[in-house]
Amino acid sequence: MSHIASNSGSRSGQRPVITLLGAVQIATIAALLVAVFWGSLRNALIYKWTTDANWSHGWLIPVFSLYFLHLRRDEIAAAPRKTNYLGLLILLGSLAIYLAYLVVWPRTYPRAAAMVPAILGVTLLLGGWSLTRIVWFPIAFLLLAVPLPDGLYFQLTWPLRQAASFVATVLLPVIPGVETELGGRTVIDFYYHGRKGSLNVAEACSGMRLIMAFVTLGVVMAYLGDRRLWQRAVLVACCVPIAIGCNSLRVFITGVLVITDHGEWARGTPHALLGIAMLPIALGMFALVGYVLSHLFVEEPESSDAEG
Repeated sequence: MSHIASNSGSRSGQRPVITLLGAVQIATIAALLVAVFWGSLRNALIYKWTTDANWSHGWLIPVFSLYFLHLRRDEIAAAPRKTNYLGLLILLGSLAIYLAYLVVWPRTYPRAAAMVPAILGVTLLLGGWSLTRIVWFPIAFLLLAVPLPDGLYFQLTWPLRQAASFVATVLLPVIPGVETELGGRTVIDFYYHGRKGSLNVAEACSGMRLIMAFVTLGVVMAYLGDRRLWQRAVLVACCVPIAIGCNSLRVFITGVLVITDHGEWARGTPHALLGIAMLPIALGMFALVGYVLSHLFVEEPESSDAEG
């Protein structure tokens, strides 16, 4: 890795660059990692990103990671390289986890997730702490692209479906003539001008899709913003309530359409577009949270005493 960057440009005031040999080394290492983990890349990631709308944002995660690296390219090129064999232990441990969940306990998620510490291990092994401190976040960010196991997905979506159902049950009676009751944990029974019906908050309306996308968005905004660590943590923590709030609004609007006998607008493409319409609302909420955080505490400049 000693050829990856030339520091002579830094001394002359020019931007450090990656040498051709360094680029070849990076490409070779990347190709080897892809070859080792290709089965998980194809079956656990690419297939899910392509066929499951809940994880379609996965395509953007590597793009964001590369963008994060691009933002710090000067620091990466100028960072001193020193071999650290702790990285070798992390790499071997990641490969052991991959093989264990491939042969002994066949599980998709651990195999796919093992790629992330493997990348981190290679970085630490060949680049040392100086480089790893710069690039650890773009690497860790890749975990958001790994689809959760179906069982865990259901456990997470179930309380979100309940929350959306409860909020919609409370809000729908604001429409004159509408009476609602939570007939089941995720079923809203309604009565409107002599007509009875029910609205089932399906898994697609559970909010998980919004949560995964908004957590990704919140982490990106927290990382890119010039904020203190606690402010970034608060911004990320707000991802879940913002997603739940937007999803509750989506369920409420869907309920209004169904109750007022416009159910054709609550299915298929219109329903999907309604979900997309929640994005600018969520962005507005993130902006509001960011504004409050920035103005929550006003720091006064320290006064200097001229007394000697």
